[in-house]
Amino acid sequence: MATIALAGCSGTKVETSQTSALDVAPAVAKDDHVAREKPEPLVRYQFTCLSADGSLIGKFSSLEEVWASTRYMHITDCQVAYVGSGPHVLTSEETAAVNAAVAAGAPGGQASALCLRIIRASTRTDPRNLAASLAAYGVPVVKGALTLAPSAPQAAIFTRWLKTAVVS
Repeated sequence: MATIALAGCSGTKVETSQTSALDVAPAVAKDDHVAREKPEPLVRYQFTCLSADGSLIGKFSSLEEVWASTRYMHITDCQVAYVGSGPHVLTSEETAAVNAAVAAGAPGGQASALCLRIIRASTRTDPRNLAASLAAYGVPVVKGALTLAPSAPQAAIFTRWLKTAVVS
């Protein structure tokens, strides 16, 4: 019958001088401090962003996430809702934005609702109806949006619009 030849298998053990990483891993003493993970940031808002045809682009938890979306340029509308635990207490940045809007003529008294309008204005305004959308928000909300998010993707457009809206 046929004989099976095994080439390269001599049956001898080959010694290596390399040690494995497990052989040299240092032992951890009980007194050593183990770094803790940072807790997840508290989610305060939910942004539901849609495209022109009404399809969902995504649900986000911060303005930065909205701006970083790979489909940001397709966003035509974002609904913003406060989803934090407890009552809606404004951060110092949000309070500054609300104060800027009130100083520019927004009615006071409903700081939470005004803050949500400012945040919504800061997401993305569809360029096809930019003037109408910004006019609907009004100068005070746009000024609040620029205070809250001065480096937002559309901040330069808001600034140019304000110059023409204030002059008019």
